Amino acid sequence: HQYISGNGSFLYYTKRIGKPPYLLVIPMKGTKLEYFDGSDGGRLYIHSGLSGNRVKGSWRQKHTMVKLDQVRGKNTKLHYGFKFRWADNYDEMRQILYEEGLFDIRIVPGMTVPSDLKAQFSLHTQNRIDSIISEFPENTRISYLGEKLPHHYVYEVEFSKLGENMLTVHYDGDRHTYLEFFSTEPVETLIKKRASFIVNKQQHRDTTKWYNGLFSIYDMKEGVLRGPDNTGGFEGWNGYVLACDDPALCKAPFVAAKNVYYPVDEEIEAVEYYIEHFVWGGLQRTDMEEPYPYGIYGVPNWKAARDIWTRTGIRSGQLDRMQIWRSYDYAHIAMLYYHMYQIAKMHPDKVKYLNANEYLERAYQTARAFFIYPYEIWGEYYETYKIGCYNELVIEKIIEDLEKEGRKNEAGWLRNEYEKKVKYFIYDDEYPYASEFPTDRTAFESSYAFARYGMMNIMKPDTNLWFDKVYRKWYSHPVIRKEDARNFMERQHYAGLAVRGWLETTYFQLGADNSMSYMAKMGGWSILDYGMYFAQLPYDWLQLGYASYLSSWALMNTGTPESDYGFWSPGEQNDGAMGWAYVSSKGGRSRNRSIMGRGARIYCGEADLGNGAALRIATTVLSNDPLFGWIAYGGNIEQNSQGFEVIPRDGIRNRFSIITEKRRISIEFERDGFLKDDKITIDNSLNTIGFKIENRSGDKHNTHLVVITLPASTIEVRLDNRKLKPVKISDTKLLFDLDIIDRTHNIEIIFSANLNY
Repeated sequence: HQYISGNGSFLYYTKRIGKPPYLLVIPMKGTKLEYFDGSDGGRLYIHSGLSGNRVKGSWRQKHTMVKLDQVRGKNTKLHYGFKFRWADNYDEMRQILYEEGLFDIRIVPGMTVPSDLKAQFSLHTQNRIDSIISEFPENTRISYLGEKLPHHYVYEVEFSKLGENMLTVHYDGDRHTYLEFFSTEPVETLIKKRASFIVNKQQHRDTTKWYNGLFSIYDMKEGVLRGPDNTGGFEGWNGYVLACDDPALCKAPFVAAKNVYYPVDEEIEAVEYYIEHFVWGGLQRTDMEEPYPYGIYGVPNWKAARDIWTRTGIRSGQLDRMQIWRSYDYAHIAMLYYHMYQIAKMHPDKVKYLNANEYLERAYQTARAFFIYPYEIWGEYYETYKIGCYNELVIEKIIEDLEKEGRKNEAGWLRNEYEKKVKYFIYDDEYPYASEFPTDRTAFESSYAFARYGMMNIMKPDTNLWFDKVYRKWYSHPVIRKEDARNFMERQHYAGLAVRGWLETTYFQLGADNSMSYMAKMGGWSILDYGMYFAQLPYDWLQLGYASYLSSWALMNTGTPESDYGFWSPGEQNDGAMGWAYVSSKGGRSRNRSIMGRGARIYCGEADLGNGAALRIATTVLSNDPLFGWIAYGGNIEQNSQGFEVIPRDGIRNRFSIITEKRRISIEFERDGFLKDDKITIDNSLNTIGFKIENRSGDKHNTHLVVITLPASTIEVRLDNRKLKPVKISDTKLLFDLDIIDRTHNIEIIFSANLNY
């Protein structure tokens, strides 16, 4: 991990599995870092005037030079130094930064800051802070909030200029370090713009083409949609990203998920067009195709994969197998069908291709194929049970809804297979953190979901549960304990931190995975959820989890007319486009080998995997942070003599939580959400919550409100002052039926617990 930030720079090293000790490399006083060259394994520069200026592209820090005399004189020597120190945990690393005259920095809610939210940051340091200077002083408001704890200097900042915003911290006379923020439009705007952009700019509709209906990759640099007949540099093996695999298959599931919360007829129609014309009978084998009904074709694309036995020269080593073995593909399509089932269930008039039962059937059959076909066809590598796959946690939801629909046998079969995988990760693999690569951020959404499942469900012991084709052995689990799931939950978190920025305070590092990508949000969900429901002390996890949620929104190219519709690729035609990942080096290369400058990649690629995860993570959280005090992650907060007023700004306005060390309350709607720009009121005792629910579809319907309390509490819910009868899901979880008739309704939730918070 490298934090290149002038005199405040440092490096630290972790093992892949995240276990201590950790090694800190700290510049001594008078030594700074200003640049790194990523072309040769990462060379770091104290002075980069020669090397840095040779590279085209933008850089956020000044390239400096120092000239030394060649003969004896006053300017013949310079002294620089670095100190190496070991630490046993992250708090100890923070303390070392403080002790060594650097900065231990904390920031809430993150360093990618939506324009309708403010950020606070704490500088924990022994240094004398002389000034904090904004890159755009006329568009930035900085307020000093005081020394909240000894030597913890807290500030609030608000940005009105979209894009990169740097704050320079000047201290001790001639030294400086940087805080690199990024300002975006509101998250709700980003979610809606992204779905609209995909539907209107990224779908091929041409009935003469085999890829009719395909959602493909958009080129921000050229402002064009790429595809199988217009690769734009994705030639050769890279051509797969345009019509299959994670980059192409992630877009429709995100659009479907977004329409669960904000239904738009044109977007739902586009997704159904994709399913009817590209997926069914093309990408996916139909229920009438034998063998392997519901199988999904993988690389290089479904057309080539279906024709593979009649062609030569295409991955010839695999000609003996049907090309439907790639596990990752199934989870995307299962997610797509599941969210379409939700839409059809809630809005039957908005779907035309299939009804709710038919979408649920496809979701089930695709999830079933996920467990059977890859393992059966190519068990040596694509063993579904052994690798974390994007989006597969949606299988838990499919199981729940199968049970609600009375399909007990199908739900039981799917649960049994899912639990095989959960048990394998908890018990059978010493290094269950890999996915496609040995060190892979892909896995940490799944690994946490498995740990969480093991904590929340009773799994039965077993003998000879499944046979491992590689190691030629059976897996058995004679003893199943929840504490084992808890131990695995902790292990996978610290392995996840090994590839996630926590001490590094730039928008492309804090909360982000290496090279800030869509995976920032996927693993970020696990961190935030852990802080909300499982961590004994939630505050660090809330800070990091929410920073993770916000971080990679900086990859999205959006804006207002005043900002020319986008920071990375200006122009109205690109308003809503998105980058795959962040290139941090000055002269980096994008995924298709083309040279580009520092910033977001010009292609969207797998970005919408992260956006789909964002809809799972989006929530507003009220918490009493030990350093920052009462704050609302994803919301604007006002505190008065009666309590708190919070306006949700998390993007979907569908979930709200109160998280303290002693009490945790969460509420979530099945559909609809909190009234836009309206406040949620919470009294000082945290025992009464009031708000308005908005009717987002405009029709009369029933929805559910789920309330979770830890510890358990007696709950009373009133809809327009009418008391509702609860349905008990568990000791800590209650469900309430809401009849939505008008445009808005008043809801009040009253808790009986009266604890000292």
